[in-house]
Amino acid sequence: MAVTRRDKRRGGKYSVKEAMEAIHQAFHRCNGFDPYDGSKLDPELLGEYKNDEAKAQRAAYKRRFAMLPTVDHVKAEPVADFQIVSWQTNDAKGDMPPEEFIGYCRRVVQVAGQQ
Repeated sequence: MAVTRRDKRRGGKYSVKEAMEAIHQAFHRCNGFDPYDGSKLDPELLGEYKNDEAKAQRAAYKRRFAMLPTVDHVKAEPVADFQIVSWQTNDAKGDMPPEEFIGYCRRVVQVAGQQ
């Protein structure tokens, strides 16, 4: 419901039922792995995030949730087209469509290789 509500504010026109079906399909497609870096997602982390602890521990706390499965739009459009990715991928990808994110990652690797 939260994804649908947010997307409606962005002009999205799909229903909660359509979102649920798209998320369900995305869950089965991912097979338990992040589609971008191949990392195994950790479903045990679902429902474990605590805002108070995150506020107190900051980045160290958030890093523990890197492999938390999250719902991400395939492209930065308010449509019912989702994928399941790790929280760290979702955080890094932001609103970039896949091609842009992959291009960015390639540039990062290229620069890192020059150092």
